Amino acid sequence: MPATLQRLPTPPAPKKPVKATPEVRTLIDDLIAEQKTLQTPIARYSDYHDREPDLAPHYRTLIPLTKPGDGEQYAFEVSLDRCTGCKACVSACHSLNGLDDEEAWRDTGVIRGGRDTPGWQQTITTACHHCADPGCMNGCPVGAYEKDADTGIVRHLDDQCIGCSYCILKCPFDVPKYSKKRGIVRKCDMCHQRLAEGEAPACVQACPTEAIRIIKVSKTAATTAFLPGAPDPSITLPTTRYVGRVIPESATSGDRESLIPQHAHWPLVFMLVLTQAGVGLLAGAQGQLPLIFLANVIFFAGMGASVLHLGQPLKAWRFFLGLRTSWLSREILAFSLFAPIPPLLAALPFLPDFPFKSSLALGTSYLALPLGLVATFTSVMIYHDTHRTSWRFPLTFARFFGSVFSFAALSFAIAKPSPLATALFAVAVIAKMIPELRIIRLSDDRNADWTPDIHTARIQRGPLGTVMDGRFQLALIAVVLALVNPWLSLPLLLAAEIFERQLFFQSVHAPRMPGNFGPARRH
Repeated sequence: MPATLQRLPTPPAPKKPVKATPEVRTLIDDLIAEQKTLQTPIARYSDYHDREPDLAPHYRTLIPLTKPGDGEQYAFEVSLDRCTGCKACVSACHSLNGLDDEEAWRDTGVIRGGRDTPGWQQTITTACHHCADPGCMNGCPVGAYEKDADTGIVRHLDDQCIGCSYCILKCPFDVPKYSKKRGIVRKCDMCHQRLAEGEAPACVQACPTEAIRIIKVSKTAATTAFLPGAPDPSITLPTTRYVGRVIPESATSGDRESLIPQHAHWPLVFMLVLTQAGVGLLAGAQGQLPLIFLANVIFFAGMGASVLHLGQPLKAWRFFLGLRTSWLSREILAFSLFAPIPPLLAALPFLPDFPFKSSLALGTSYLALPLGLVATFTSVMIYHDTHRTSWRFPLTFARFFGSVFSFAALSFAIAKPSPLATALFAVAVIAKMIPELRIIRLSDDRNADWTPDIHTARIQRGPLGTVMDGRFQLALIAVVLALVNPWLSLPLLLAAEIFERQLFFQSVHAPRMPGNFGPARRH
């Protein structure tokens, strides 16, 4: 038989080639792929430093290599389209200058587009603007500031400072910073020692995107069209230039509507209230020795409180250096001229007779009120001259002179009790409250556009609501008690005035460069 034939397996049919499906990529895929190749500014900055260890020649491109010419000065230039708000400049400034933990000479902040462009936002960096007409220098009572004639840099002389902090109130950009550790104010000096040696300031050198540089500008061309959302530049004529991005005219500071009370300045609260109370009590004493003695005690308690506001009080004798420009110097002079009058009026009745004693007593009594009012006027001008809206002349005048007249009326009611004297006291107290109430009522309209006065009203009704209630309640109780015994009204009126002066300092809208939401700044 033939052998059994094995059947070979059927070869598989050839596979048909499969047509490749093209990859579908979306815009998201492309963006994700691009992100893998991008570097942050910090990474690029680090790589650049690794490749070029000696970057001194590079940094010299960010500063002028020659001194300013006639009519020129140094100024900061900030490129807005480069600033990321990374705070490398803040850290470098803090490290190089050896600042305290809570001290910063450079800040970063945010400005927003406002009502017209609500989605717009920009981070900014800011330090001293080395203004053409520096408010800090003009306000300093002891000449602790100087503007370099060659470079235009505004420098603070630490060894001359008395720590009064008036320059902080005078600067509309919140540049000077108080150092509790040293009892003085300090500020940015544009690293003038480095510039003199051809080296870039710390903030310029540290910025990874080169958003900050030093330029030369004309002293007569100090900008009046500064940065929208920043304080009014016409006050001090800042020289900093912000370039690189168009900013909406409606732009506002990111923290503009934060209801954060300002520093209370308690020594100033007591100084202002007690000195004005002393002037008023003396003016209405009608020769009554108990009232004259009381006026002495209260007035000199206020003078003593003023010293507690100074970080370096032993240097205050140099106040005469600022008489030409500083209202604080003029206030010190005015109160120094008034100070001998209260004790002289108290002592004259006990002194033995001597020639011209009666003439001296008469002249002293006639000088008491005019000199007291002049001293109070200088106090008004100190705060009006800061250009803070809530401290404008009419409001501050009404507060300070209202205090003097209220205590004068109370003193008169004690010295010469009568229904008319009590009525005058009530009128003085209530009349002083009227401007305060008019400001507070502005907060009733919750849809009103923001203004400094509305900001003040909202703080008084919000975080400071208890203080505001106490101020008005104590004043009204003092008026009622005057019908029983005017002496009972004195402590209540003093307490009401202290609350009022606390509101004066803490509810003010303090202009400053745009910042971020966060804790209150103290000095």
